[in-house]
Amino acid sequence: MSQSGIQPRQIISSLQLENPGLRAVSYTVYNAKAKIHKEKLGGRTMIEVLIQELGQGGFIYDVEHDTSSTITHLFLIHPISITMVKNFSSIFIMDCTHKTNKYKMPLFNIIGVSCFNKTFYARFAFLKNEKEDDFLWALSKFKKVLDEENQHSVIISDRCQAFIMR
Repeated sequence: MSQSGIQPRQIISSLQLENPGLRAVSYTVYNAKAKIHKEKLGGRTMIEVLIQELGQGGFIYDVEHDTSSTITHLFLIHPISITMVKNFSSIFIMDCTHKTNKYKMPLFNIIGVSCFNKTFYARFAFLKNEKEDDFLWALSKFKKVLDEENQHSVIISDRCQAFIMR
């Protein structure tokens, strides 16, 4: 039930309907979920599992660490996105979320637009900050994926001063 997205309180209610004498609370479900999650990780960190999954999924990715081995930058692009980017490289929309994830890192999105006026995810990058150096790093990784012949016609972004580069 947990894998189906059912809330712990609803799982408890369902189990208590089937087993009226069941003595469990929602924390019982939370603890069971945590135990299953820990077993799935197999002693690895979530980041180690992520890197392994990216490699197995055929993603192109790049990771940078600081001196304390904390991830400062993570670039990733799906193989289908590479094909889409190479076929539809005229218009890209770029923007950053503002630290809405668990690690408080900005997520820099590049969205492409196809000839059918449909959007697609071109690539993602988690950045340490929203500074010019961070954007340069992410864009240089994105540029490596593109062919020499693919030139961007239009790039759309908000008026983020760090993003408006020379």
